[in-house]
Amino acid sequence: MFSGIIEKSGTLVKKVQEKNALSLTIRTSVWDKPLKRGESICMNGVCLTVVRIPNKNEFVVQVVPETIAQTTVGDLKIRDKINLERSLMWGERIGGHFVLGHVDGVGRVVTRTRGKSYVLTIEVPPPVIQHFVPKGSVAVDGISLTIQKLFPNSITIAIIPHTAKVTTLGKRKKGDRVNLEADVIAKHLARWVQNTKNS
Repeated sequence: MFSGIIEKSGTLVKKVQEKNALSLTIRTSVWDKPLKRGESICMNGVCLTVVRIPNKNEFVVQVVPETIAQTTVGDLKIRDKINLERSLMWGERIGGHFVLGHVDGVGRVVTRTRGKSYVLTIEVPPPVIQHFVPKGSVAVDGISLTIQKLFPNSITIAIIPHTAKVTTLGKRKKGDRVNLEADVIAKHLARWVQNTKNS
C-alpha cells in the first residue's frame, strides 16, 4: 500500500523484452534505506516488484503483458522520468490517501493551463469515472491529488508548483496518457451499493 506522496524521481535506463515479461531497469539516487529484492515499489502509479538490484543506484522490475495492456508502463522510453514511491510502513504519516498501485484505467490529458498552479483536464474512461466525486481523491501516475471539478467524462486537477517540479506531472501535455486509480473506499462503496440494488 502507498500514500501517493512521491519520494523520488527515477530514469528508465534499460528496457528488455524477456520470454514472459518486460524487464525495466530504473536508475535513481541512493535510498535512505536500501531497496530489498522482492519489495513492492510504485512506479507512475503501478505497483511492481523489485526483482534485481544491480547496484545501489539501480533496480530492476518485471512487467507482465496484462499490466502493459492496462497501464502506461509499455509507453515508457529510455531516459523517461518515473515517479517512485516505496510501500508504506506502519507508524508513518499518510500525507495523501490510500493508494494500492492497482491502476483502474488510463486517462488522457485534454487541456493544460498554467496560472498560480498547473491545471490539467483529464479524459477518464467510463468504468472509472463512476468512482469519482468532486473534491475526492485520485491517484494520477501514482500522485495523490484532489479532484477539483468532475464532468461526465473528465476531471480537472490542480497541481502546485512543488508537485509539478518533483514529479512527471509538470511535463505532461495535451494528448499524454496517464495512469488513474480511484479511491479504494469509493470503489468499495460503489460495489456495496450495486450489490444492495441487485439483492
